[in-house]
Amino acid sequence: MRIHKLRIQAFGPFAGVEEVDFDELSAGGLFLLDGPTGAGKSSILDAICYGIYGSLPGNRAGSRQIRSDHAAEGLEPQIICELTVGDRRFEVTRSPAWMRPSKRGKNGVTEQKASSALRELVKGQWEALSTRNDEVGQILGGLLGLDRDQFTKVVMLPQGGFADFLRAKATAREDLLSNLFDTSDYGKIEDEFNLRLTEERKKAAEIEATLSARENGIRQDATAFLASHELADPEVAQNQIEPPADLATEFADYDARILTMHCARQEGTAKLRLRREQSLKNQKSVDERRRVFARRAELSGLESEHSEKHPAAVRAGQALELHGKAAGIRGYEAQVNETKKSLEATVKAWHESQLKVANGYELRAQANADDLDVIRSRTAKLNNRLVVLNAALADETKKEQLQKDLKDALEQVNKQKKIREDAEKTLGQLRAERDDIAAEPQKLDLVAAAGAKQVATEELTAAQELVVQIKLRDKLHKSLTAADIEYAEQSLKLNAAETELIAAQRMQLEQSALRLAAALEDGSPCLVCGSLEHPQPAQSEDDAELIDDERIEALDKVVQTERELQRTKAKIRDVATTKFEAAAESAKDTDLDTGKARTELAQTKLDAATAKQAETTELARKLELLRARIEKETAKVAQAALDHATGTKQVQSLSTQIDELDAKLAQLREGSDLGLAELVKKVRAEFTVFNGAHKALTDHLAAANAAKKAADTWTQQRDEAGFVNDKEYVVALLSDEKREQYQTLQHEDTVRSSAIATLKASEDHLRAKDLAAQGIGAPTEEEQSTVNENVKAAEELYESARQDEVLAQTQLERLRTSVAALSEYRAESGPVVDAYRRLRDLADVIRGGGENKYKMTLSTYVLAARLEEVAQAATERLKIMSSERYSLHHDDSTRGNSKSGLGLRVRDSWTGKERDTQTLSGGETFMASLALALGLADVISHHSGAVDMQTLFVDEGFGSLDAETLEQVMEALESLRAGGRMIGLVSHVSEMKQRITNRVTVIKTQHGSTIDMTPEVMLTI
Repeated sequence: MRIHKLRIQAFGPFAGVEEVDFDELSAGGLFLLDGPTGAGKSSILDAICYGIYGSLPGNRAGSRQIRSDHAAEGLEPQIICELTVGDRRFEVTRSPAWMRPSKRGKNGVTEQKASSALRELVKGQWEALSTRNDEVGQILGGLLGLDRDQFTKVVMLPQGGFADFLRAKATAREDLLSNLFDTSDYGKIEDEFNLRLTEERKKAAEIEATLSARENGIRQDATAFLASHELADPEVAQNQIEPPADLATEFADYDARILTMHCARQEGTAKLRLRREQSLKNQKSVDERRRVFARRAELSGLESEHSEKHPAAVRAGQALELHGKAAGIRGYEAQVNETKKSLEATVKAWHESQLKVANGYELRAQANADDLDVIRSRTAKLNNRLVVLNAALADETKKEQLQKDLKDALEQVNKQKKIREDAEKTLGQLRAERDDIAAEPQKLDLVAAAGAKQVATEELTAAQELVVQIKLRDKLHKSLTAADIEYAEQSLKLNAAETELIAAQRMQLEQSALRLAAALEDGSPCLVCGSLEHPQPAQSEDDAELIDDERIEALDKVVQTERELQRTKAKIRDVATTKFEAAAESAKDTDLDTGKARTELAQTKLDAATAKQAETTELARKLELLRARIEKETAKVAQAALDHATGTKQVQSLSTQIDELDAKLAQLREGSDLGLAELVKKVRAEFTVFNGAHKALTDHLAAANAAKKAADTWTQQRDEAGFVNDKEYVVALLSDEKREQYQTLQHEDTVRSSAIATLKASEDHLRAKDLAAQGIGAPTEEEQSTVNENVKAAEELYESARQDEVLAQTQLERLRTSVAALSEYRAESGPVVDAYRRLRDLADVIRGGGENKYKMTLSTYVLAARLEEVAQAATERLKIMSSERYSLHHDDSTRGNSKSGLGLRVRDSWTGKERDTQTLSGGETFMASLALALGLADVISHHSGAVDMQTLFVDEGFGSLDAETLEQVMEALESLRAGGRMIGLVSHVSEMKQRITNRVTVIKTQHGSTIDMTPEVMLTI
């Protein structure tokens, strides 16, 4: 940043218009801003600050007494500052609020609101950027990368303030550094660690609760089981021991006691199992006796019944045998009856046909094979003649159709001849028109016409795209400017929010005693000294409001919101820049009028090419249509000629067919006068009579032969079955009811015989014989009941013991499974607990506790690093000023329980020792403060990303230096001129006037101050 010109009007001590041309002063690099005390030297710096940020520096930021009391009535207070930021040159005009004479009243005044205007020099022309008071400061502050407070400490170096910083305590230094360096990100890290610690603490607590719940669950389950089962077993109860204190030993004791109980239950179950098996064995023996003697009784009953019913069953078997033979030949009897009925039916049909043949055609036929051959031969001849006559009927119908077709064919031949003649005439006309168009081939070049139109289209598209890019470029330039303004505004809002948060945090820290005093109660001990009496508690001035944590959190949220908005604005600005550069590259340097002219010319060319292409396309289309019609008419002429020739041949063919059919039909009539249809009817009637007689006689002869053959077969089969006559056959046949009765008797006898044989051969029968031989009989009901009751009692005792054994086994398995699961869960959750402990220790260190021996929070640690950089940068200049004697060093040594890391020490190379900065003399303090201010300015610029400051002002403090030290300080200031930097020294010391002849002198008068630019040539220092 470099300041070029400053114009002051009715501002501060300056009554009129004063101008300072810093470009003239920059030739020598160093210039002096001198004048008597109170003349207004610092007011020039105030004017620069007000012009950029719209407010005065320091604690005068809210002052409304800006207009000069010496100014003439009605003269508007105004600041015009021209400066360069980066490669952009701006002119800012500010007018603070002031009371101007009222235009309506003679003696009244009215307030004139503050106004601002910001312009930028673009291609030699001033372009307005903003007229809003706040927006102007936001734009310039954003481009500089500094808020107002940072600007006053980087560009305007107040030595008194840095002398205080040099001698300040660590807390005061931390407040100043917090205002200058943003450590909010590191504060977020502290908050993030606290949040993560809370989450991990919750997880660890859940794990501990789960472990405790599982341990209690195992303990309660085991003790409940042992309490209800162990005391019921005296042998197990005797082995109890005292509950151990160790958890593993306790669970092992539960396991051992339940295992002992399980083993005891196993032994008892084994004894009861043997008892149950013996009872079942006795029951099986009694059941066996009952079964075998029941089988013996069953065999005796079956034998008695068999002796009684067997003879009747034998007789039934004989009758069923005869019925089977009779039923076997029943089919031959039915065949005889059926052939008789068929013969009777054929006799009637033959007699009717015999009469028709005799009466109608005088043929006396009898029922024999010879007459059958005569009738068959007559029928075949009639059938053949009928087939020929029927075929001739179709020929007669065909003849009629052929005559009709001949007539139609003659008419079609004449019509086709006319079509051919018309088509030949049209074809000649089309060929003549085609030849006329084809005579000029250059008018039919579609490729050339399309190419010309394509070229014109591309030229028009390029011209239109150029216009679009020109408009887009101009539009995006405005968008980019707006984005820059919005980003600058947001940067200033963020700086203001951060400043307010830091001030509130500082105030909250300063109010610690007030909060402790507010919590004091009579009779309750003080949290600091423990006293029960509170004679002089801390009190706020004017009942100031205490800053609580909610206020800090609210301000922090505002800071986070403003920071996020700043990131959003930065993204918008970057996108606007990228789009503008792309549009500018496409539009090149062409203006909008030139682009529009190119578009109009390209459109004219395209219209001409389009018309030419349309004309060529129409001729080509017309030629193609003619060719298609010629091809169509040529095919039509050929088809007409072909159709005419074909029709002529068809007429000849039809005439020939009609003549042939006439000759064939005359031959078939055989001289008969009847028509062909009547002749067919007569022959069909005769064929019908003889064909019926042939069928009737054939059926009659076949039926007679079948009846004779069936009678002979029946007689043979009856004799072979053993029946002498038909009567014996009829008697042997049984009714269905009788046959079923005989079959039942025979089946029951067979079943009884089989059962008797099976029982006699069974082991139960043999076992019953052995027992009876031994004098042992079937068991009594009392004996059976006693055995069953014994088995039931043994089963119940065994099942109860088995359930107790399974219950003990299940409890033992559940105990071991739960203990194993608990051990596995403890092993799995171990890393989570370890991670919580590590995070807890790390969070303590970040908060300044635990193993953090410096007692520094993370934010303080970062500020300490910045202070170390400031000390290093300050030392480079302090060594020059002090002839390599003094250097500043960062001090992080601890002091009791207080935070460390923000201390400063000065090393004296003459003694080789470090000492406190408060031991420096006045001149030494000035040199150290100046070096500290310069170093701090460099570090702030580096870390805030601010632009390079080409204009610096150093305010006061030179009067405390002797001649030699002043010389060294001047050499250090000379080093700042590297790279074209301009340094302004604010002083009223006379020695400075002798050393620096390039100066701005402020002259104080009773009518207000004025500025005198000394026109002397800059001398070498």
